[in-house]
Amino acid sequence: MTCGDASEDVPEQREPAADDEDHRGERPDRHPDGTAEQHADPEEEGGAADHQPPQVLVAEPARERAGAERGEPEDDEQQAEGDPHEGIVRILAAVSEDIRRRAEGAVVGLAIGDVLGAPFRSLRRDGIPSPLPQPHGPGVGGDATAMAQHLWSSLIANGGVLVLPDVLARHLAWFEAGPSDVGPQTRLVLEEARRGTPEAARAVFERRGPEVSAGNGSVMYCSPLGVARARDPERLFVEAPALSRLTHWDERCATACLAVTLAVAALVRGEEAEPAVVAAVTAVLDREGGEELEYLVGEAGRARQIDGPGMGFTLFTAGIALQVAGEGLGFEDGLRHVVGLGGDTDTNAAVAGSLLGARHGRGAIPPAWFDRLADGEAIDAEARALASLVA
Repeated sequence: MTCGDASEDVPEQREPAADDEDHRGERPDRHPDGTAEQHADPEEEGGAADHQPPQVLVAEPARERAGAERGEPEDDEQQAEGDPHEGIVRILAAVSEDIRRRAEGAVVGLAIGDVLGAPFRSLRRDGIPSPLPQPHGPGVGGDATAMAQHLWSSLIANGGVLVLPDVLARHLAWFEAGPSDVGPQTRLVLEEARRGTPEAARAVFERRGPEVSAGNGSVMYCSPLGVARARDPERLFVEAPALSRLTHWDERCATACLAVTLAVAALVRGEEAEPAVVAAVTAVLDREGGEELEYLVGEAGRARQIDGPGMGFTLFTAGIALQVAGEGLGFEDGLRHVVGLGGDTDTNAAVAGSLLGARHGRGAIPPAWFDRLADGEAIDAEARALASLVA
């Protein structure tokens, strides 16, 4: 296909940074020639749209014919035809069900990818067994699943409206409980937010600098927003960057979230995979990191390995996930491929699993893999609730 971290958040490094908590050394190339770009100041955080989610139009059954209302008998031909709108109703029902299953697949696929990649997190590519072992035993997703759950629960509770303070409050309640799996950048931001710091992500970004601020902690959980906006994707141009800036102020993180949510929305609608991914990447080309993302969609895991220093770079995660979705890999094959590349395997597989689930639908997820989720039934029910907002 052409387009024209191991923890959450091991950011891109332009130079070795003293405050990077997990990895040091070589930084990801900005472009195939390894040159760096100058970056504009981050934009001010945009507010979420406050209007209600789009209504789904459903054809209503036709009224009785005027002749019947007048008591005139119908001839045999008319009787055989029946309700002229009946076919439209059936078509809309089928389309709605297809959207529902793809929406459910995006949610469940994220959780399965998170669990599937967890045992191999931070390993180099040559340290991961091939073929990948069949998943076995119950597993609980890490921070990608937890934070995605906060997002989709908030969207469900608010009728599809993105309420950023509510999402942040759910993040903080989870953080207060002391989860073991929290990426370093997300931890710093939530600590600031807990102290009441306004725009906590911005404060952390300005303190640490851009060299260590482009971790994948926001892109790993943004997909449910793409599901909710399947019928109204224009809202994502404001909402996806605003969601990213709850925890990650770097504009490359916003770019990754926008590209992924646009692709998820298109796939849930039923668009073909390659055009959907190409369109999503094209839409962010003029944004910070957009050209690098385009390169990585083609070359992540190929000319550009993603298992070394800086493995938690947000554009690595978005790039490899968009790559496997756009190139038409199946749900199983796509996730096995992503995990087999090493690096931040659980986060990369969570985003890839969401895109592949949106592409292939809930029915494409192997039952044995679903059974690997310790809380699978609850996630499945929540996936159905979120899907009902768009189907």
